[in-house]
Amino acid sequence: MNWTVLLPVLIKVMIVNARLKKLFQFLCLLCILIPGLACSQDVYKLRSYHNSQKTRVVLDTETKPDYSTALSKDKSVMAVRIRNIDNLSKAPQGGKFKAQSCLSSVAKKTDGKDVRYIFSLKSCDTPKTFLLAPSKDSKNYRLVIDFPHASESAVKSSAGTAAASSVKSSESKKTAAVSAKSYGVDTSKPLAALERDLFIQYSTVGKDGFRTMTPANAGTYNQKLKELRENYKKAQLEQDAAVASSRNSSAGKKTSTTIKEEVEEEVADTSAPPVPVNATPVARPFIIAVDAGHGGKDPGAIGKRGVREKNVTLAIAKALASYINSNKSFRGTLIRSSDIFIDLDRRSEIARKRKADLLISIHADSVASGSSTARGASVLVLSENRAERENGKILKNHKQTQLIGGAGEVMDQSVGNPYLATAILDMSSTNTRSEGNLLAKEILRSLGSFTHLRKSQPISASLAVLKSPDIPSLLIETGYLSNRYEEIQLNQPNYQKQIAYHIYLGIKSYYEKYPAQKIKSRQESYARTKQIGGKRSVTVKRGESLSIIANRYGTTVSEIKKLNSLKKDTLSVGQVLYLP
Repeated sequence: MNWTVLLPVLIKVMIVNARLKKLFQFLCLLCILIPGLACSQDVYKLRSYHNSQKTRVVLDTETKPDYSTALSKDKSVMAVRIRNIDNLSKAPQGGKFKAQSCLSSVAKKTDGKDVRYIFSLKSCDTPKTFLLAPSKDSKNYRLVIDFPHASESAVKSSAGTAAASSVKSSESKKTAAVSAKSYGVDTSKPLAALERDLFIQYSTVGKDGFRTMTPANAGTYNQKLKELRENYKKAQLEQDAAVASSRNSSAGKKTSTTIKEEVEEEVADTSAPPVPVNATPVARPFIIAVDAGHGGKDPGAIGKRGVREKNVTLAIAKALASYINSNKSFRGTLIRSSDIFIDLDRRSEIARKRKADLLISIHADSVASGSSTARGASVLVLSENRAERENGKILKNHKQTQLIGGAGEVMDQSVGNPYLATAILDMSSTNTRSEGNLLAKEILRSLGSFTHLRKSQPISASLAVLKSPDIPSLLIETGYLSNRYEEIQLNQPNYQKQIAYHIYLGIKSYYEKYPAQKIKSRQESYARTKQIGGKRSVTVKRGESLSIIANRYGTTVSEIKKLNSLKKDTLSVGQVLYLP
C-alpha cells in the first residue's frame, strides 16, 4: 500500500480529532522523506499458449500487482506496466512468439522500479486483461492477457494500418512527450515525488516544524491529488503506447528467445450445466449416498500441475448431491462433505445407516507410470469373486442384522440354519449387483454424451467401497489426472458440474427405465425372503442326492437348485434344502 493514499483520510481525521495531530505530522514527514513506500513484489514467469481462437499470455507475480495497460490507436502494440518490482533484472525477458500466434514478439523495458512488457501485435483483436488470485493449485497472482485472433478481413486491414504506422514511428517519442505534457504532469518524475510537491504546496510549516493544512486547503488538496493521479496515469499510458510503437519494428529483430508455450493449457472452457434448484422430497424418496473418494490425509492421485484427487472428487460429489436434491423423488446424502479421511469400510456402513438405495463413489484415475495418454471416464462394479468373499465374511462374523431389508431380517431368524442364510444372502447380493450393472450402463450412456469414455461397458473390480451385498454400489472414475488435458478439465468448476449433471441424468434414467428396481424392489425382496422361510424343508442324509430328493418330493433338480441358490450338484450330510 502507498502511504500517500492515507493522506486524505488522515487529514480529515486530524481536523476532527486534534489528538491525532502528532501521528499525522509524523506520517507526513515519513511520506516526504520516503516517497516510495509501497509493497514491492517479484515477477516470476512470463508464459503463453495459443489455439485457433486466441493467444493467452500469463504473468505470474508474488503479490497482487499494481499494473496498467496501454494499446496503440492502430492496435499494433500493447504495453503492460507493472509497478514497484524488486527483481527487475531477474524478471522474465522478452522474446518471439510462434508463427501461429497473433503476436510477433514482446520486449522488456525497465523504468525506475517499474517493468514494462511491450507486445507487438500481428493480427489480434482488442486484448482483454484480467487478474486471477492465488488458488489451492497456484500460490501466485496471475495477470492474464487474452489476445483474440482477428478474422482474415481484419488481418488485411490491420496490415495496412501497421504499414502506415511504421512510417510515423520516428515521431513517436515526440508524440509521447507532447501527450505527457498535455495532461499537465511530468512523467519523468515518480508519482510519489509529484504528490510530495503537491502536499508541500498546500501545507504550511508550523512552529513545531511540522506541516499542517487548513480545512479549506485540505479540501482543495484532496481534489488536486485525485486529478494528479488520474492525469499521471493517462499520460503514462499514452507514453507507454507511443514508446511501444517506436519499438514495434525492431523488437522482433532484437529478441531471439522464443516465449515458452504451455500446450497443456490449450483446453477450451466448459459451459455451465443447468443450475439445480432444491426440491422438497416425497415422503419416501429414493436415497442416494454420494461418496467423494479419498480426503484428509489421503490426497489420492496428484496430477503434474498439482491438482489433487480428493479436491476434485469433493467438488463433483457436492455438485451431484445438489442435482439429486433438485428431484423431488430423490434425496442425496454426502458420505463426506469436507476434507476429512474416512476409512473405506466405514463408507458403506454410513450409506447403510442412512438407508441408502444406491451408493455412488466418485474418483479420478491415474497411471502409475506417469503416462499422459490414458484418458476417459469409466464405471466400476463389484466382481462376482469379491462378492462371494464378502458374503462369506458376513456369515462368518454374524453381521447379517446390519443388512437392509428382508434379507437381513430373515437371515437373523435363521440362526442355526447356515444353508438358508447362505441362499438368502446370495440372492440379495446377486440382485444388488444386477441393479448396479443396470445403473452403471445408464450412467455410462449419459457420460458418453458429454465426455470421452475409457470403457463403454461397466468394469468388474475387487474394490472395498463396492462390497455391500444389499446396496447397489458403483465407483465412477471421472477421468485421468495423469493426463495433462484431463487434469485441467477436472479442475475446472464448470467441467466438474457437467460431470455431476450427467451422472445425475444417468441415475434419473435408471430410476425411470427400471421401475422394478425402485424402492418397491426392497419390499418385494423382503416378501420373497419371507416366503422362503415358510417353505417345507428336508435335511440331507447319507447316500442322498439331489435327484433322489427331487423324485421323492415330486419336483426337479433345477427347481431345488434355483430355490436354494446352489451352483453345484454336490450335497453335504446335514444340509437343509428348501423345497418348491
